[in-house]
Formats: sequence, C-alpha cells, structure tokens
Amino acid sequence: MKKSPDSNPLPLPPNDFADLDRIAGIPQSSRPSDSLVDQVARQFLNRKAPPPSSDTSAGDGRLWRIHKLFTGLTDKYGRPFRMFVGDLLDVLLGGPFQAKFVSDLMEERSRRPSKPAEQPDDGRTNLSVPAMADEDRPAEIGGQACFSGRNFLKRKNLLASLFLDRDEFPAFLKLWKQINVICKEETHSEASRSFPEKREDRQQALKAVVEELKNEITQAGLVRAWLLLNADDFGDLDWVFSETRNLGLVRPTFYEELDKAYREAKKMLKLLVSQFEVTGIETPDQREAIHQYLLDVLDVYTHHHFVLKHFNQTRPYVSRAEVEGKKREWQDRLDSLHSEAQKLREEARQRTIECDRAVAETRTLRQEAEKLRQKLQKLDPVEVQKQLQSMETRVNQMLRERQETIEEDAELRTDLRNLDSENQRLLQKLRELHAIPDEMAKSVGGLLRDKRVVVFGGVGRDHYLAVLKEAGVKDSDYEWYEGYHTISQARTGEIVGRCDVIVVVTSYAGHLHTWQTRNAIGPHQHLFLIHSSGAGSLRQQILEKFKKTESGTS
Repeated sequence: MKKSPDSNPLPLPPNDFADLDRIAGIPQSSRPSDSLVDQVARQFLNRKAPPPSSDTSAGDGRLWRIHKLFTGLTDKYGRPFRMFVGDLLDVLLGGPFQAKFVSDLMEERSRRPSKPAEQPDDGRTNLSVPAMADEDRPAEIGGQACFSGRNFLKRKNLLASLFLDRDEFPAFLKLWKQINVICKEETHSEASRSFPEKREDRQQALKAVVEELKNEITQAGLVRAWLLLNADDFGDLDWVFSETRNLGLVRPTFYEELDKAYREAKKMLKLLVSQFEVTGIETPDQREAIHQYLLDVLDVYTHHHFVLKHFNQTRPYVSRAEVEGKKREWQDRLDSLHSEAQKLREEARQRTIECDRAVAETRTLRQEAEKLRQKLQKLDPVEVQKQLQSMETRVNQMLRERQETIEEDAELRTDLRNLDSENQRLLQKLRELHAIPDEMAKSVGGLLRDKRVVVFGGVGRDHYLAVLKEAGVKDSDYEWYEGYHTISQARTGEIVGRCDVIVVVTSYAGHLHTWQTRNAIGPHQHLFLIHSSGAGSLRQQILEKFKKTESGTS
C-alpha cells in the first residue's frame, strides 16, 4: 500500500536499486541523487559557489578548473571515485583539524532543523534532510534516544561530498587551503628530497610513489603524490585513480576504526530488534530514524564486503608455522649474536688488561729512562773521555797478551809433538827388549774360531757375546740358556752334544747343570765352570785352556 508523504517524510526513491548499486561501488551512467551528507554539507556552508567571473584571480581560476576536473571524474566514475577521494582526504587531513572540522559538521547537523532540499537543474527531487524530533517529544529507538553515527565512513563521505560538490566551491577552497598547510609542513620535514622540475621526471616520480603506496599506505607518500599531481594541474589524476581504485587508501589504524564502526552498527541493530520486538513503529520520527539506522548499517557492512575483503586478499598471508620458523631463526641468530658479543666483551676486557699493563710498563720504562738521563747528565765528559782511553789501553794490552799466549801455545804444541815422537821411539825400544808387558798377552783373538759355544746361566746372552766374538765365535755358533730353569738330562745331553765349548756359570746355573753337563761331556769337548758371572773370568779360562794349547802345539 502506498503511504502518504505526511506519514513518511523520507519515502524510498523510485531508483532505490540504483542507490544500492552506488553503495556497492558499481559505476552509474547518470548522476545519482544527492546524498544526505551532500545536503548536510550544503546546509552547513549555506551559500552557493560564485561563478567564475572576469575579475577572478589567476589562482582562483586554476582552482576552479581543478574543481571542475574532480567533479567531472565524479560524473564519469561515480561512487568509486567519491570513495577514492574520501579515502585520500581522510589520510591527507588526518590530525586535529579533521577531528574538529568533522565534529563541527556533525554538531551542525544535529542542531539544524529540516527543510526541503533545493531542486537541481535536471528537475529531480532530492531527499530532504532528516529533521530532528521536537525537544519535548524526542524520538526513541529501542528505548534510547536516537543518535547519529560518527564512524570513519561518515567522515570519509562528508569530506568527499564537500570536496566534490560542484555547487560548493567555498568548501573546496577551505579543504584545499588545509591540504596546502599539511603539504608545506611535510615538505619542510623532507626538505632533503629533491622535487623534479620536468614533467617527464615528475611522471616517473609519481609512478614510483604509486608503487610504494601499493606496498604501504603512508601520509608522506600521499602528500608527495598530491604535490606531484598539483604541479601538473592534476593531469595524471585519472591514471592515478585507475591504478589505486582497488587499493583502498586506508589509515594504519584502519582496523581500529572499522571495529568502532562495527560496534556502532551492532548497537543500531540491537536497538532496531528491540524496537520491533516491543512496540514497533509508532511515529514518523521513528520511521526516519529507523531508515537512517538501516542505511548506516548497510554502509558499514557494504564497506566490509567490498573494501576489507579486498584489503585482506591483497596482503600476503603468512602461516603460523612460517612465523614460528622466522621467530626461531631470529632467536638462534640473536643467541649467536649474544655469544659473539660475549666473546667480544671478553676480548675487549683482555685488551683492556693488556693495555693497562702496557701503560704501566711504559710508565716504568719512562721512569727508568728519566733516571738514566739524570745519571748521564751528572757524568763529566772529561772523566768519561779518560775512562774510555783507559779502557782502550786495557783492551790493547789484553790483545797483546792474547797474541803472546797464542804464540806460546804454538811453541808448546810443537814441543809436545816432539816429546811424543821421542816417547814412541823409546817405547818401541823397550818392547824390543821385552822390558814392558805385552798388551796383547790377554787377547783371545781367534782362539775359538770355528767352534760352537753354549753358556748355561749368567746375566744374559749379550754379556759374553763381545768376548766370544773377539775369540772368533760366529753368532750362529753361540747359544745361551738361563740357569734358573732346569732342563732334563736328555735335553742337556742334546745341547752339549753339538757344542765344542760348554760354559757353566755355577753361581746362576746351580749344581744340577753342573752335574748334568759333566755327565754329558765328551773327550773332544771343553767344560768351563765359572763361579763369577763376569766376562773376565770367561776370558781367563779361554786363555788358560787354548793359549797353552797353542803354545804347546807351536
């Protein structure tokens, strides 16, 4: 059933589906109806923009052309461009100015009574500004007084409406001046960055700034992009919009602001549910408030679908495993750096100790050098010269004595050689006269040649080896057996049977070997019983036995 205008001062426009398309971000070919924010901004300024006249200054004429460029792109792209401008102004005008400016507009909206909107030139009827309820009978939703949302989406829409409204050029100028103030502050803070002078260089710099904005949205980057666009009268604005229309120029506190908008929309939904569950719609003011609540909730959740979803999709996803792996990697690196730092501290401590020690040694050496310098200063040069001459004299005298000693030594050596020759001649005469003993009398050389020898007992095989080799015994014809371990008579007879000379050291071999060897000895064999273990006893036995034999034979 069609409702009368009196019962519903805010009827749905006939093109409500087109409005939903604009909220969703779908471009429209025709100009949409003025939004509620447009009307509030227009009522706040309460005057129309003056048309450009012949006496307009050159700066205002340039700004007028820039304003027309922005409004023309708004007519071309529709709501996406308005959202782009709203996001751009929200980041550029961040700070106390924006908070105060938006707060004043919201307060003006809450205080201003409703009045019919002006008829545009194309003949379409705009929506009237929602009127505040009478102070005596305030409208309530869900048992609470109606309130106007102040989330960041309303702030963006309000700034975009003031900046893009073709009939509100003073509002454009006001925002333009504030942007220039912020750009000057940012330019002074980044004075070291050069600004290109040629248009081609500015276009290259603008492309670089756009690539940086695709990775991270910063106010400094947007300010530099704004300055580069302003230098060319925003000739590249269409290209910048096409590159960043799906980017979402959001603040770093975007999630916090969206969370506040969610809580505000959730509160509105709860109040609406409570209103419909308890009383329903009773007054036209409540209908207007419900309609405004629904539009605000729709705006919040539409923004979530078309902006937040794309914002999350364009950011790289990092799994928890990768984060933990990076955390462990950095922790290991941090531990290694800590250990290296500890080593460096220890080395620095050692270097400090060595440095202190070197400084102490240097100080000591300087003190000693100072003492020596003082002693040197006390010495008389004449006395030092006398001492040097005396020392030279003593050195020369010692050199002469040394030379004399060398000559005397040579003479003594000559005399010794002569005496040695005389001594040898006299010894030879004594030998010829047999006046001195013959040193070769105790030699056993060749007395046991081609004979096999066995030794029982003693201190070891090598103890008698030298004497036996001197006597001509081959190493293969010599055997030695330990005397402490007894062997059988048969074994003793076997050993003795293949030898020519049998030696028994009785102090080591004992009576057993003594009797066993006596029983096994043959007529052609020789048995030496030696009580002492010395090799001299063996030599004496060989000399007594074989020297006499050789003498008698000879």
